[in-house]
Amino acid sequence: MSEGGKKFIADVMLGRLARWLRLFGYDTVYSSAAQDNEILVEALISRRVLLTRDVELAKTAGAVAYLVRANDLWGQLREVVAHFGLETRVKLAICPVCNGKIVPVRKQEIEGKVPRYTYLTHERFWRCENCGKIYWRGSHISLAEKDIKKFLGGADENFSDSSLGQSDN
Repeated sequence: MSEGGKKFIADVMLGRLARWLRLFGYDTVYSSAAQDNEILVEALISRRVLLTRDVELAKTAGAVAYLVRANDLWGQLREVVAHFGLETRVKLAICPVCNGKIVPVRKQEIEGKVPRYTYLTHERFWRCENCGKIYWRGSHISLAEKDIKKFLGGADENFSDSSLGQSDN
């Protein structure tokens, strides 16, 4: 499921980073309630790179961990993208909310589950198999693209055909 086979697990301090890595198509486990020992065990069992801001956790984890030094989101993204050679094109094959797989759904299946205007003005929709969140190509895509270009220096064509909007339903 993950782009290039890279899989991550992020500690409690890196939730926003985890969300963006998912947007880029990277399988990234994150739980705001997970304890350090749980995160480390999961990293080892599932063969994930542990991303952490915790120096002691990084020392304990050793080779399976990467200590993220930047304090802000965009600095963290630049650092992780550069270190692991990641692509910064939004794919949305992975749900940014829960890390589940996003699959296409028929428009009729989501009627009443997205805003009426969205339903009337869009033809293609996708849903997360895990949490049920519905996605479509929304105007916020261009805002995300501007942020990527501004903060990460991304190319004009950062978004794949599956770039989508979303609904809380």
